[in-house]
Amino acid sequence: MLSSLIIIDKAPYGHENALSGVYIAIASLDKGIKSDVLLMGDGVYSAIKNQIAEKTIQYPSLTELLYSIFPNGTLYVHLDSLIERGIKYEDLIEISELINGKSLYNLSKSKNHIIKI
Repeated sequence: MLSSLIIIDKAPYGHENALSGVYIAIASLDKGIKSDVLLMGDGVYSAIKNQIAEKTIQYPSLTELLYSIFPNGTLYVHLDSLIERGIKYEDLIEISELINGKSLYNLSKSKNHIIKI
């Protein structure tokens, strides 16, 4: 089975990168490609709970879209990126799975395609 890892390292709002990355994952899953999303750098802000972007900035809620990849895809959140930004695991949506550098290396080696957005 084909597989991909979509890496999002931009903040969820102000750029189209995060939104586009999630849409790529959803479309890939619909086509039968095992697709996971990795949030790292400022991309980790995408997984913070209770975002209300639709009401405040009239932008689709990225957290709601992230739920669309589950359970067929996995949402990985880079642990070091969280620590650097002072974000706690409890602040993230429930489907978030923390990943460290070594596990990330092994995950990336297991994928057919890596797409960095």
